[in-house]
Amino acid sequence: MLKLIHTSDWHLGQNFYGYDRSEEQKDFLDQLTDIVRKHTPDALLVSGDIFHTPAPSNAAVNLYVNAMLDIHKACPSMVIVVIAGNHDSASRLDSDKRLWQLAGVRVLGSIGRDKDGKADLGSHLVKIDGKGVVAAVPFAYPASFPLLPGVDEMGRGERQQAYFQALLDHAVAQGHDELPVVLMAHLAIADSDFMGHDRDMKMEWVDLGTLGTGYDYAALGHIHRPQDVSERVRYCGTPVPVSFDEQCEHSVSIVEIDGHGALPRVETRVIKNLKPLHTLPPHEAVDFETALQQLQALNPNDRSYIRLNVKVDQFLPTGAQEQAAQAVKDKQCRFCEIKKTATMPTARAAAVMTVEEFNRKTPLDIAKQYFINKYGLPMDEQLQEMFTQVYESVKEEIRK
Repeated sequence: MLKLIHTSDWHLGQNFYGYDRSEEQKDFLDQLTDIVRKHTPDALLVSGDIFHTPAPSNAAVNLYVNAMLDIHKACPSMVIVVIAGNHDSASRLDSDKRLWQLAGVRVLGSIGRDKDGKADLGSHLVKIDGKGVVAAVPFAYPASFPLLPGVDEMGRGERQQAYFQALLDHAVAQGHDELPVVLMAHLAIADSDFMGHDRDMKMEWVDLGTLGTGYDYAALGHIHRPQDVSERVRYCGTPVPVSFDEQCEHSVSIVEIDGHGALPRVETRVIKNLKPLHTLPPHEAVDFETALQQLQALNPNDRSYIRLNVKVDQFLPTGAQEQAAQAVKDKQCRFCEIKKTATMPTARAAAVMTVEEFNRKTPLDIAKQYFINKYGLPMDEQLQEMFTQVYESVKEEIRK
């Protein structure tokens, strides 16, 4: 039987609204070390996005190094496999990968190539002491996968799937059709639940079939919500939430596989967040004064990051951010932002003017009409004054 711990998306070094998160990230790594010590797995798989940026601070790197050494000491017989994610620098991870092997850590920052520039499949296989084989694939864009040995032409869109299948075939052969085969990758599978990710962000989505066949468990990273994509494919999710919208349980996955062809058994171990991310109120937006009262009533010892959920007709009240910051001045929580939910009425049909009517209007008249057409509301006096000041300033610049 092969026993694994699957984790990913640590995002060490994240600067969250200007706040340093090293304390809570270290707390997670301490919890992970305890889980490893208790369950003594055969392998720990870290499926990408170790760091939040390609150029992490020295503090973030030290946090990573110390944690990996502590984890290794907690279970010296365990193999640790680390792949780069899209937030990581592949070259930075590769630079000291040989040194990490002394601590039982296999690091794969970029996809290996042979002297001819073709795929070096063998460099991506990690054998787990007669227990199983890990096929580890760091993040790469689909068109960046190398050609396979013996193949001189192939469309860029076909290379990724061909690479995965060839690698898995190689892994199955290394396991003599008996040992479990585990695939590691950092990518986005279409139709996954990507709670917490910006829906407008550009992701390279791939179909599940891109992963190929032959694996017994696919340990994926990249999507932050823990979930089973299929009975053999899983995202373990972020152990520490990266955004307020990650309203889900955060954990690491413990996986057991009896042999090649057997279905994996998966359990989760919840990670307790030292400083949770809370939205006030959590479900429905309220007016600013109500939200401010909830913030003022917060327990002084609450250590959460706080986002206010406020409904607005047009704009937040003047000085809203300052009032919220002042409300937590003597509390341990960390105020971050105000989430604005618009409650503006439906815009009315745009008024139609003739050329003669347009020529008789002042610039302010036109601006006021535009505002009504767009928002269904009259422009208030403060906005009118601001518009007039800007207009006069532009006129003055033109005269010069």
